[in-house]
Amino acid sequence: MNKKEICVVIPIYKETLNSFEIQSVTQCVQILSDYTIHFVCPKGLDIDFYKVNFQEIVNFTYFDKLFFEDLSGYNRLMLSVGFYKAFDKYQYMLVYQTDCYVFRDELMDWANRGYDYIGGVWFDKFVGNPNLCAELWFAGNGGFSLRNIKSTIMLLKSRKPIMNLQQLIQEKKKLYKKGKIYFLKGLILLPFNVFGFQNNYSFKAKRFILNEDLFFVDSFSKRKDFLIPDINDSLGFSWDRCPNFLFKKTGQLPFGCHAWYREDFPYEGNKEFWSQHINY
Repeated sequence: MNKKEICVVIPIYKETLNSFEIQSVTQCVQILSDYTIHFVCPKGLDIDFYKVNFQEIVNFTYFDKLFFEDLSGYNRLMLSVGFYKAFDKYQYMLVYQTDCYVFRDELMDWANRGYDYIGGVWFDKFVGNPNLCAELWFAGNGGFSLRNIKSTIMLLKSRKPIMNLQQLIQEKKKLYKKGKIYFLKGLILLPFNVFGFQNNYSFKAKRFILNEDLFFVDSFSKRKDFLIPDINDSLGFSWDRCPNFLFKKTGQLPFGCHAWYREDFPYEGNKEFWSQHINY
């Protein structure tokens, strides 16, 4: 693999950036300039600000503006096959949101490890606090995440059944609480569900209502045909929350981080910690 096979995508949705976001993108350009960087933006966006302030980035990839109106739209974009097909000439994509920060170029090293997905460190069930005894859970946060493009497309197009017969039966029993009609309809569909009808990854992705990175965490962890890192092997990739705890654990900064200047839940303490390592 060479650097031409890896792209960096920076989602944008507004005509200008604040000072923190400018610093984030500037750092991305300075550290990762050997890779092809794309701004991902809604059709019709005035991009004059970006052309003036980030002249090194000449690639703008446009998608329907509905994907950029709110978080729900962004999640739909990141769970759509069309998004990844737009970059299918590359092997890997680093998603770099405008509240990320990269400290050094380790992108090739992480790509060469062959993982299908790796993101920022999460603790128990996404929201756990290690200072309250929550354990390391998954390298899942999508704000600063590396994705195998071919594998992601394969997953999002997959018709492979998710639930087995026993799991499906348990789900059908839940329908009884909604009424006998729902329950009977569920039983009629059961044989088809066993073979993947409305019980596959493509169907699930199109109807997923939570954050898109949770979909990949759940899906990749269930599929033996995809490679995801052990949480302890991913500690040096990206930190999303509780950076003080992780710094004490590892003794060094990661490749990059997400939400470095934020203080809203669940990022309390981020700005205080990162101000010691990022000049702003």
